[in-house]
Amino acid sequence: MKELHRVLVLCETSSTHGRDIVEGINHFALEHDWNINFEQRGRFDTTAKRFTPWNADGIISRTYHKSMHRILLESKLPLVELFGSPYTGIDNEVAIDEASLAVMIVDHFLERGLRRFAYYCMEDAPFFHERRRCLLNYLEKKGYGCEICPTSWRDSDYFFPQWHEKYRKQVTKWLRELPKPIALYAAIDNHAQIILNICREEKIQIPQDISVVSVGNDEWLCRLYRPTISSVDASGYTIGYTAAQLLQAKMEKRPVPKQKINIPCSFLAVRQSSDFYSIGDPDTEKALLYIRENACSRLTVSEVADHLNLSERSLYRGFKKFLNRTPQSEILRIQMETAKQFLRETTLPIVSIAHRTGFSTPEYFVRAFRRECKVTPNVYRQRCRFQSADDSSSDVAHEE
Repeated sequence: MKELHRVLVLCETSSTHGRDIVEGINHFALEHDWNINFEQRGRFDTTAKRFTPWNADGIISRTYHKSMHRILLESKLPLVELFGSPYTGIDNEVAIDEASLAVMIVDHFLERGLRRFAYYCMEDAPFFHERRRCLLNYLEKKGYGCEICPTSWRDSDYFFPQWHEKYRKQVTKWLRELPKPIALYAAIDNHAQIILNICREEKIQIPQDISVVSVGNDEWLCRLYRPTISSVDASGYTIGYTAAQLLQAKMEKRPVPKQKINIPCSFLAVRQSSDFYSIGDPDTEKALLYIRENACSRLTVSEVADHLNLSERSLYRGFKKFLNRTPQSEILRIQMETAKQFLRETTLPIVSIAHRTGFSTPEYFVRAFRRECKVTPNVYRQRCRFQSADDSSSDVAHEE
C-alpha cells in the first residue's frame, strides 16, 4: 500500500503570493494523496513547537522569523524553505528568478521611453539584495544607472520591519530630489504603496513624474490605491507546486538539486502607476496613445498617420528615433498585451480572443502569438491560470 505522507505547511495567507503558494502545494498534494496540516497565518505569526505532536513527515515553510528557522532545523524533518536566509543556516530553495524580474520591469519602462531609473526597498532580507543586484546588472548591461534610496531598517527577529514615520523624512527627501521623469522599481507591492502615499502628499505626480512598478501583484492591494499599482506576478502557484515536488523527493530520499530552483516570472499587470509614455515628441506620444486605444480594431499605420495629419514616413521616423521600433510593431505589441490579459483573466476561447484583438483568423492569431511570445496561447494560459492540459486542450483546434 502506498505510504500516506503527512505534511505541515507554514505559509502566510495574508497575501496573494502566500495564498498562491498554498494553492500550488495543494494541487500537488491532491495529485499525490498527501495529508496536509495547514492553518490561516499572518506574515509574522509563529508556530513554536506545535508541529511536533502532529508527527509530520515533512515541512514546507515560508517563515520570516530567525527564531522559527532554528526550531525548524531542530525538528530534523525533511524541509523545503521558501524564504530562508544564509544568516540562519536555512536557505530559500525555490524562488522567483530575480534576473527575469529585472528584465521584465526594465524593458517595460524602456518601451515607454523612460531612461532614468530608481529602486526602493526598506527590507534586509537576502532576496531583496539579490533583487537589487540583478536590477543593477541588467541596467549596466543596457547602459543605464540607478538611484537607490538609502533607507535604513531596524534590527529585529525578522526581515520585514513595519513602516514607521521615522523613515518618511528620508524617503520623502529622496523622492523630491530624484531627476524626473523617472522609472521606479519598488521591491514589493507594500513598498509601492509607501511611495504612492508620500508622492500624493508631496504633490509628485504618478506616473508623469515617477512611474512605478512593483512585485507581487496582490490584486486587492494594487487596486486599493490611486493610481492603481502596476505589478509583476511572482509565480506563487508554480513556486508552491515545485516546492511540493522537492519535498516529495526529500521524503523519499531521492537526489535533489543542490542549487536554488529559480522560477521565471509570468507576467506584468500594467495599471495606472506605469501606464505612461515619456518620449519628448508630441506627435509620437499622441500616436502611442491612439494606438493603445485602437490597436485591437484592425488598426493600420496609415490610419494612425491620417489621424495625426502626418505622412506615414514622418510617423515611422519618429518611432525609430524615439522608440527604436516601428508603428506596426507597436500595434502588434498592444494586441499581444491585450491577448495576454484575456488569456490570464478570462475563459474566452481562442477564437473569441483572436476576434477581440483584431486578428482576421484564429490561425493567424496563434501564429503571431507563438512568434512574439515563444509559446502558444494555450500554453501561456496554462502557465498563468494553472489549468491542466486537459482543461484547455479543447480551446482551439488551430494550435498544432
